[in-house]
Amino acid sequence: MHARISPKRLIIAAASARPFVRAAVAAGYEVIAADVFCDTDTCRDAFMAIPLPYAQGGFDPVAFREAVFPQLQASEAAFVYGSGFETQPALLDEVAQRCQVMGNQARTVEILKDPSRFFSLLQRLAIPHPTYSIARPMPAEGWLCKRVGGSGGTHVRHVTAATAGEHYYQRLWPGKPVSLLFLADGQQVRDVGFNAQLLAPTQAMPYRFGGAVSQVQLPVAVRDGMRVAAEKITLELGLCGLNSLDCMVDGDRFWVLEVNPRLSATFALYDAAHQGARLFQAHLRACLGELPASLPPEQARAHLIYYAPVDLTIPVGTSWPAWVADVPSDASCIRTDEPMCTVMASADHAEAAEVLARQRIAQLTQRINQFREL
Repeated sequence: MHARISPKRLIIAAASARPFVRAAVAAGYEVIAADVFCDTDTCRDAFMAIPLPYAQGGFDPVAFREAVFPQLQASEAAFVYGSGFETQPALLDEVAQRCQVMGNQARTVEILKDPSRFFSLLQRLAIPHPTYSIARPMPAEGWLCKRVGGSGGTHVRHVTAATAGEHYYQRLWPGKPVSLLFLADGQQVRDVGFNAQLLAPTQAMPYRFGGAVSQVQLPVAVRDGMRVAAEKITLELGLCGLNSLDCMVDGDRFWVLEVNPRLSATFALYDAAHQGARLFQAHLRACLGELPASLPPEQARAHLIYYAPVDLTIPVGTSWPAWVADVPSDASCIRTDEPMCTVMASADHAEAAEVLARQRIAQLTQRINQFREL
């Protein structure tokens, strides 16, 4: 294993930073975590955990500056990030003025999260993608409305009434959502793995993100096509580190939906034997222009977000199974449909891993039903 990237302290900011914090600590770094939940896992592993307000797909910039910037200035730390900056990439520029950012530049995030520039780029690179529109389509049937810079699927709606804020429109497309997690060094890419994206729909949020499962089986033409798309975008924009290419797949065809140029939730599906340390180190080295020759094969792994079925308070002294992560703190209050924790499962193939994870969801629900409702 290569020597650690200097400096030895990292500041990791993401809507949910837990898997990245765990991996960085396992790799030997001292970590200051900044995220929305500050769950017990993150607080246990991090040197310091900073809670951040989050709304409309991003961190509150004033609160972020007040909480995180003093840490950037007080210590010689590098900065690593996940979701939370898509709606305000300029905040990344402010961070970069204060310390080394191990990840893509703010300009890259800005381009990839601007639907006009992103889909124009795909068109020019001959990368297949669904039909989109900046203006509200008429008739609206068969179209989705998406918030610019949105993540997690909670912002995706069928086009009905007029919407507030910055949105764009995308034709409802056939197939299943799949992602490619890949490493990039600005010119080349290395597959980490292909993942099935799972939904946890509600009436109000029909495309809410529910989790993912790795090692999904895809036609060779799809795998090769997605890899080529990642290579083309990497060459065009100089992508570095870990990135995620999200697509719709139908048979032997695929269409690119978006690129997430940062650490993503599917990171937690890989390198479980080393608590993510090797993959995290690979991210840092790729940001400096070094890709691994190859990555070892792994078991399929699933993670499902457990959304609270009712308003509840976590009893003091609650014991959680080893396959639960993102554990809420004792006595915390969680509202209906808020993310409560994450359920993990591993198996020899993707279907078995997903089945086991859903069985564990059912087991957890039986225990949750015993908690006192608010």
